Amino acid sequence: MTHLIETIAGLAGWRRALVAVLAGALSVPALPPFNVWPALFVTLPVLVLLVDGAGSWRRAAVAGWWWSLGHFVAGLYWIGIALMVDPERFAWLLPFADLGLPAVFAVFPAAAVALGYALGRRGAGLLFALAGAWVLGEFARGHVLTGFPWNPLAAIWIETPSVAQAAAVVGAYGLSGATFLVAGLPALFLRPAPGRAVATVAAAAVAVAVVGFGSARLPDGAAARAEPALRIRLVQGNIDQRLKHSDAARAEHFERHMLLSQRAAADGRPPRVVVWPETALPYTLAASPGLGQILGSLVGEDGIALIGAVRIEEDAQGFRAWNSLHAIRPDGTVAGTYDKHHLVPFGEYLPLRGILGTIGLDKLAVGAVDFSSGPGPQGLDLPGLPRVLPLICYEAIFPEAAIDGGGRPAWLVNVTNDAWFGTSSGPPQHLAAARLRAIEQGLPLMRAANTGISAAIDPYGRVEQALGLGVAGIIDADLPAALPPTLFSRAGSLAPLLPALVLLGLGLALRRRSA
Repeated sequence: MTHLIETIAGLAGWRRALVAVLAGALSVPALPPFNVWPALFVTLPVLVLLVDGAGSWRRAAVAGWWWSLGHFVAGLYWIGIALMVDPERFAWLLPFADLGLPAVFAVFPAAAVALGYALGRRGAGLLFALAGAWVLGEFARGHVLTGFPWNPLAAIWIETPSVAQAAAVVGAYGLSGATFLVAGLPALFLRPAPGRAVATVAAAAVAVAVVGFGSARLPDGAAARAEPALRIRLVQGNIDQRLKHSDAARAEHFERHMLLSQRAAADGRPPRVVVWPETALPYTLAASPGLGQILGSLVGEDGIALIGAVRIEEDAQGFRAWNSLHAIRPDGTVAGTYDKHHLVPFGEYLPLRGILGTIGLDKLAVGAVDFSSGPGPQGLDLPGLPRVLPLICYEAIFPEAAIDGGGRPAWLVNVTNDAWFGTSSGPPQHLAAARLRAIEQGLPLMRAANTGISAAIDPYGRVEQALGLGVAGIIDADLPAALPPTLFSRAGSLAPLLPALVLLGLGLALRRRSA
């Protein structure tokens, strides 16, 4: 066994790369939808061993890049599925989606591993420094080039509520660092390592603190309900993405959502709020006289219909479009509108269109017109309802997007269209991100998804009701009560970054002590 471990640590060339890639890929079962979190406790120590035997920060970075490449290729394979909705236009991009993007994303953990090695070098110092650097790497991946913080290590705990609650204190990024510290610890027992006892005590203390906090935070039963009671209906129309923009199918798609919205409640209590998914409305309000009154009829005199739609305006520069959520009063007037602010590059706009468009790369974007960005996280104060902060589509993967600069909301609403990704791992992973936002903020989250997974989520990130993939239906849910503001909701990015800096400092201190 010792010989095998030393062999792994001392691997070079393509053998080293192969072991790293395989270990990274085999870590994916720890993530949703599989949630076999012990897998990471096997595969992450392989990365630590490879870094421990690297001999230089450059070789450490390369090992981190290969491990992360395997992790992202296996975990994000579903991106390529979206391209096959329109294969004639986008099939040629499959190599870029399935290999190119993971290769870019892997740069961030590779840089983190290089930093961790440079500060910690070996043993316990290395483990501490890697854990702290991993937080910085995930944070950077969530911000650089518009960001893509999909599948943080913290996501492996989404079905283990007692652990996941730590996100309320240090956020998902901070929980990822704690996960790295604990899951990477076995590497110190597989190879002689200085400071093993210190690392063991520290990892055990972190594990006990995390589980203890989570167990104390969780109620014995269901979360308390909001007062006064608020019944919300989530509508899942299950519109095939290949037909979504068909002019011939528009009327049928609209009628399907109307019928689901008008369905009698099982317990006889009509909803006060009806939520349609992202861009579920196949028409624009401005160009459709009387449409507002039809949508307003879905709720009673004290209700609101939250309708995902494309909003279009014309000005001197031409047409502008937004991916929006309209709040419609019973009389058909618009009580408020939220415009998506964190747009998907190439999906909702073409970066540097003036340059890329001239060389024919405008075909990379789904639409001919770029969507405009909204003003940022901005809650809606609607008549008779507690303040709500919308998150449209992948805005839910960004921790900062759930922090309302205008005042703390009482709940979050996430509307999305995950039909692009079929029944792949993409939609469950997207749902896990939304659940982490609920925990971080201590707020309930209502999620309406075109083809699933729609869900009513309590402020502890637990799914109370859900509609699976590929079905049409409704969820009628009573809004859970919000919890008091969490540390993460108050401190924001400082909550994970300060502990990360402490871990980096400990790694450096242990390295110097063992020198």
